[in-house]
Amino acid sequence: MRTVIVRLVEPEQSGGQLRGLLEEVGGEPVPFSGADAVIELLMDAAGLTRDPA
Repeated sequence: MRTVIVRLVEPEQSGGQLRGLLEEVGGEPVPFSGADAVIELLMDAAGLTRDPA
């Protein structure tokens, strides 16, 4: 198991969608738009992949 610490940088909600920057501690901030994008970035940071089923 890997512990990943992230923070939301300049989060905002526009049109019902969350957007901003997600920063893994020690890394560069990555822009995101929408909840699915946050999940994908978190999974990438943790070294996990989604089950396509």
